[in-house]
Amino acid sequence: MEIGNALIIYSFNTISSYPVIGVDLMDIENMRSSALKMIKKGIQAADPEKLVQKNIDLNKDKIKICNQILKRSDFNEIVVIGIGKASFAMASGCKKLHPDDVLIITKKGYGNEKRDDTIKILKGDHPYPNKNSFNAAREIISKIGKKKDCLFIILISGGGSSLFTIPHNNISIQEVSELNRMLIESGADIHQINTVRKHISQVKGGKFGELCGQHGNVISLILSDVVGDDMSDIASGPTYPDNTSFKDAKDVLKKYDLWKKIPEGIKKHIENGLAGKVEETPEKVDADNYLIGNNLLALREMKRIGAKEGFNTKILTSQNTGEAKEIAKPFAGIAKEIQDSSNPLKPPAALLIGGETTVDISGENSKKIKGGPNREFVLSFALEVRNKKNIVAASVDSDGTDGVGKAGAIADTTSIKRCELDAEKLLAKHDSQRFFDYLGDSIEFESKTNVNDLTVILIDEI
Repeated sequence: MEIGNALIIYSFNTISSYPVIGVDLMDIENMRSSALKMIKKGIQAADPEKLVQKNIDLNKDKIKICNQILKRSDFNEIVVIGIGKASFAMASGCKKLHPDDVLIITKKGYGNEKRDDTIKILKGDHPYPNKNSFNAAREIISKIGKKKDCLFIILISGGGSSLFTIPHNNISIQEVSELNRMLIESGADIHQINTVRKHISQVKGGKFGELCGQHGNVISLILSDVVGDDMSDIASGPTYPDNTSFKDAKDVLKKYDLWKKIPEGIKKHIENGLAGKVEETPEKVDADNYLIGNNLLALREMKRIGAKEGFNTKILTSQNTGEAKEIAKPFAGIAKEIQDSSNPLKPPAALLIGGETTVDISGENSKKIKGGPNREFVLSFALEVRNKKNIVAASVDSDGTDGVGKAGAIADTTSIKRCELDAEKLLAKHDSQRFFDYLGDSIEFESKTNVNDLTVILIDEI
């Protein structure tokens, strides 16, 4: 199944292999096909290249970017800078502006879709920054310093916090990498993590926008991978004003019992900031920031397709968070309620959910984890509806990687019966991929986008 230039690898090859008395397998198979079609179209709607193309135009001397009209003749150059995992696709979408310079930083393994000599691709490290991230960021900064009276188009997407990293001079890149690991494993949310990141960086929290503004006009086009779309948190807000402080950063570290554990160079830098020896992140930045794509955009396209497929379709939320296997239970309850009482929708019904759930692996050996929040959601959901009929759930991470390994999974009311493995035991061990691989129900695809998780639940009459 094609998703733009990406490929979904999915098979129904096992659904007929397990005879289940009293279940209309053809109805289930049609519902599964509809669920996958909705996810496919949702991801296509968030295609970074097309979203950029939709929001820019050049007609003779007139440049249109979102709601701005500019004159090409007012600028010496148009310079495109991409930061994040989707930056290659986003930069490809800028071609009709005929930019003079295009430089992007993306993750290893990204940006290799095709050779393009007009785009210079730098590779950084993710999820933990290292010397590649530092060297790539330095090259971008060096490029900016040589420009004058330019129009800077900054393309920002998920992953930019790690990929685009220049710590303050008294902090080593190794210390930054260690801090990132500690923060990610601490249980802190993305806003808290970025509060700390911004205060040890020379480019985050609006500082990159300040730098570019010294050499021209700055317009940022942003693809959100953050629940709630706070632009100060997407890639740590390199061109967006910041209202957090060194005190906030220290408070986060103390809250998660990290203050005494962080590298000494970082602790000293934060203490200098608290003493007024280091400037706070800017509360005002001379840059225009536009959100051009997010989770809700994908869900709206999924809703449109669901209606075409004959379902009464409802977007429940684009801001779903929490422990995946626990969050699945109330949604299973809603699905059962719909089937039993036509409340709050009459079947056939489709429930659409977006956001970013988590898996609690504290105390676990992370090397043994084979799954992610989307697969844990689906497996937990399948356990809750195993005694029902004609209910389907599918969930994926839109970037193609659900925690570890594949993108997500699909299940229905027959899944637990069809699998000879102990589903509850596998869920407890965070080994959901084994369950879905056994059934051939894993979903796998390559993606150019990242707008968080996409979940569809389909309910038909019994």
